[in-house]
Amino acid sequence: MTKRVKRTAYLIAVHQRREAVRVYAVLAQSVAVALARVGELATDDMQVEVVGSLVRDIVRSLGLKPDEMRLV
Repeated sequence: MTKRVKRTAYLIAVHQRREAVRVYAVLAQSVAVALARVGELATDDMQVEVVGSLVRDIVRSLGLKPDEMRLV
């Protein structure tokens, strides 16, 4: 029997000068993986930070898949 990998939906804020803050939900195994996923799209003048997480019911209602990133 295989053990299921536990994932958490992290909320990652992306700050950029003169732009509105964008928040992404990322379903990942760890904070480091979630930050790396969003960081792939970030440029040098952007800052990314974890601002929270989502409960399981909201993740299900959003239909968020593992390793998926979605603007919320």
